[in-house]
Amino acid sequence: MTQKYDRFNLEAEIMSVWNTKDDLESITSRMMDDPDPMSEDDIANVLIGLTELHDIRCKKLFNVFESMIKEKRFNEVEKLTPGLVL
Repeated sequence: MTQKYDRFNLEAEIMSVWNTKDDLESITSRMMDDPDPMSEDDIANVLIGLTELHDIRCKKLFNVFESMIKEKRFNEVEKLTPGLVL
């Protein structure tokens, strides 16, 4: 069974992708301000993990977007908000 997505799901996934910025700020803080320095290996592992997580978030966002296109969900938004230019 496939889930039906709406603009709120799309917005949630967009916001999820923005979390990568917060993750990078946390990593930077850990690297620069923590008295226990990270090794090059630790840094590499953290960045590889973040890369994978960001890829997962982007794929989920695209899946929601693609599903909404197939279900013509953007046509529904246009009907609900006449005059809105998409």
